[in-house]
Amino acid sequence: MIYFLRHGQSQANVDKIFAGPHYPAPLTTTGRDQATEAGEWIKASGIVIDSIVTSPIERAKITAAIVASVIGFEQSDIIYDSRLVEYDMGALSGTPMGVTPQQLISAKGAEDPRKFEARIQECLEDIRKDPGNTLIVSHAGVGRMIEAIRLGFDPKDFYELEGYPNARVVDINSGQLI
Repeated sequence: MIYFLRHGQSQANVDKIFAGPHYPAPLTTTGRDQATEAGEWIKASGIVIDSIVTSPIERAKITAAIVASVIGFEQSDIIYDSRLVEYDMGALSGTPMGVTPQQLISAKGAEDPRKFEARIQECLEDIRKDPGNTLIVSHAGVGRMIEAIRLGFDPKDFYELEGYPNARVVDINSGQLI
């Protein structure tokens, strides 16, 4: 089973700014608390996490480390996978949110949505090969693309989907918050 956890609240979330992979967006105190609560929820639920795979971007890495600490998972066993890095919105990084999906994917320097889909799909396929339960810790755009893949959406439309909430566990097979 694969579970997805969007990182805890970041300063960019509070400021309503596109962070992407390049804009610094540290976790807020609330974000750190959310990560702790997510770990406590996982522990209380009885779900055994056999592996944690995270984006190497700081806000996701810290969220993964906090969750690992709470559930008793060895931090040295956390896997950092660059394929889980947030969607690169190019020139929109560091700017206020509020653009259309078309503006997002056509911004100067924006990542090609088909390439974004391919890297997420490849990562998911690799994770599915491993036995046991995996927790992916990543970003809103990655969660949206996972949903787009699950629902059969055209990758250029991924941003039209609602992002998963910060630090809430999602079963990616159903897309349901658990």
